[in-house]
Amino acid sequence: MSETGGGPRPGLRLRDLRERPEAAAGARTGPAGRAEALRRAARAVWAAVRPTRNRTTGYVAVGAVGALVGTSVAVGVGAAGALPRLADVGAWLGSSHKGEAAHANGLTGQVDGKVTLPGMAGDPVQISQDGKTVLVLDTRTGKVVRLDPAQLTAEQSTEYGAAGLQLVSGGAVSYLADPAHGTVQRIDPVLTTPLGPKLDLGAPLGTAEVDPRGTLWIPVPSRGQVVPVTGDTRSPAVTVGKPGDNLVLTLAGGQPVVTDTTAGVLKTLSATGTQESFNLPGIAASGTSGVLVPDQTDDAVVPVLNTDDSTMALVRTDTGGQTDVKVPTGGDRLGAPQALGGKVYIPDDSTGRLVVYDTATAAFDPTYTVTGTPGTLNVFVRDGLLWANDENNATAAVINADGQAHRIGKYADDVPTHRQPREHDPVVDTVPTAPVHTSVPAGPTRHRAPSGPPPGPVHTVPSTPTPTPKPKPSPSRNCGTDWQAGCPEPMAPGTPQVQSGAGTITVTFAAASGTTPKDYTLGGAPAGATVTPDTVGPGGPFTFEVRGGKCGSQYTFTVVAHYAGGAPDKASQPSAPAQPCTVPTAPTVSVSVPQGGHGADLSWTSSGSGMTYTVSGAGATATTSGLTHNVRGLTNGRTYSVTVTARNGAGSQAGSATINLTPPTQSIAIIHNSSNTQPVVIRPGPTTAGNQHVYDIPGETQPHVTVECLVQGQSVSQDGVTSAEWSKVTYKSYSGYISDIYLDARDKGVWQCT
Repeated sequence: MSETGGGPRPGLRLRDLRERPEAAAGARTGPAGRAEALRRAARAVWAAVRPTRNRTTGYVAVGAVGALVGTSVAVGVGAAGALPRLADVGAWLGSSHKGEAAHANGLTGQVDGKVTLPGMAGDPVQISQDGKTVLVLDTRTGKVVRLDPAQLTAEQSTEYGAAGLQLVSGGAVSYLADPAHGTVQRIDPVLTTPLGPKLDLGAPLGTAEVDPRGTLWIPVPSRGQVVPVTGDTRSPAVTVGKPGDNLVLTLAGGQPVVTDTTAGVLKTLSATGTQESFNLPGIAASGTSGVLVPDQTDDAVVPVLNTDDSTMALVRTDTGGQTDVKVPTGGDRLGAPQALGGKVYIPDDSTGRLVVYDTATAAFDPTYTVTGTPGTLNVFVRDGLLWANDENNATAAVINADGQAHRIGKYADDVPTHRQPREHDPVVDTVPTAPVHTSVPAGPTRHRAPSGPPPGPVHTVPSTPTPTPKPKPSPSRNCGTDWQAGCPEPMAPGTPQVQSGAGTITVTFAAASGTTPKDYTLGGAPAGATVTPDTVGPGGPFTFEVRGGKCGSQYTFTVVAHYAGGAPDKASQPSAPAQPCTVPTAPTVSVSVPQGGHGADLSWTSSGSGMTYTVSGAGATATTSGLTHNVRGLTNGRTYSVTVTARNGAGSQAGSATINLTPPTQSIAIIHNSSNTQPVVIRPGPTTAGNQHVYDIPGETQPHVTVECLVQGQSVSQDGVTSAEWSKVTYKSYSGYISDIYLDARDKGVWQCT
């Protein structure tokens, strides 16, 4: 049987990417499904209004849940896997610049709740959301905070005191891995405190994932193994490659899959070992450099992107099908590809866009703009929706399985938010120092357990103090704005919150309770800084902006309330330290090669004011405050990798590019070919020694040959012309060298070969 039809046809049509069954195992549709959805909504309503200190937020949540139930009744739940579950139709998205986590509705893209992340403003965060708990890790400080979606608050937290940790959750369990030290430990997803022993698996560790059954899978590249961990028990390791191979783990439709980018093999895993292996020839030829694989996929398709040669393999682990795609990247900085609904989305960090490949048409769609500016896009698939978020940008996006997209404004202010300004910060649980294999990780200690049992993590809950009766003011006194004897004692403003920006620090605070102050002023601004406004009135807005100071210097602030009637001023507690800058964005590097090669002119986008840039690679290192640098003395016929690192007092980020010095070819006609029987000879080397011939071009002809480059060789004379340069050519599939006296390529801009 043969197939006919017009136009190109993909070698493998990944139909399952976009064609899903109407219902999956466990899915309920029709009246029974709607009833179950209503029962879930009722439980959510009770969770939102149960007696707590955040009654207003709870009532707002009631309205949100009610509206959501109404929407579900109107539009239906849909096919399993095609639409998110009613219990969780959104995702939490971090905003490092704002120090917030915003919850966005996956059906509309609207932000329906925000939580301030205490002490995390300006820091990169990792949000783990498995449908049961929401945990946030500050990857700079090692602080873990649990979010309460019903109250829109940050609740219990634990400070683990280490940078570079990895938080993973799934199957109602959570783990904290320390890749640099090779350890992993289970933590309580509610209290955020350690559970059980710390397991030493051997450093360094790869990126881990937790499957739906609660098993942690974590690569140990130094041993060529992946180790499954269930609870506090380490299961036998699964050998997937040679020691030292680069191993990348993916959870594909709930099944662990490992890509060995060194050997160019993708393998599915089970507790008993590897199940299937898929060879990736293009990856094997490339090695470990530039191979990107997603952490998780919604189904059995795993896209593997090789950025070295812009090829992508779509591996179907359930059927063994594989599609190879050439990606028109143009040398952009790409992230790991994500597959959803028949399309593959590749984040382009250099432009803030998504490169979109449609498996149904085997073609690339127009790119989709997320932020439109350079930055790191975190793209992930969750419950049938694809999310794209740059935590240093105000804009994110959500795309459903049909390709319909919604832009998300994370900085929206008219949404339900966290606790009232005067309410206390989250409970902080600190972890005492302990060696490996104890029940707690090393870190700073603020509370200690009483003597007796062995030391361990202390979970403190603030006790409710007995209220002290306040004197009732006399009805004849004006205690609202003019303090007098017998009025309530003036109170201090709330401890200010600070937010670092580019050249600025934003200070926000809660108004003083009790007697209303005349106004508020800010203390602690550095010399020469500008504070806007000079004073804040009694009605707010309760925000100061400090412009000035030095990046790399830490500043703390207080807010002072001033009262009428002779009452003393009241100053707040000092804020946490902040500095007027943020970690630079990664520069986007462009390369221009001059005529003749042997070098490159580099330029890059600005990462902000006050930056220094370090250029490394191509055999040199240089530091500049500008946005350009020229590299010379390079060898033609080679490629060089260069990195430009932007650095300020807050940290550094780097961008990279490749200098390609492959000489461009030219088509040039033979000259000086006299009317005689002597041919123009293509020789195996730049010499006539040995009189070897690759091919003879007959006399009296002047055909065009493809000239690649020039090399120095034996000096040759003909008709009064002498030259020691030889052209490396190709003619009629024959390759070799012709003396340049027959081409004059040296005068036509042809590069030297080396």
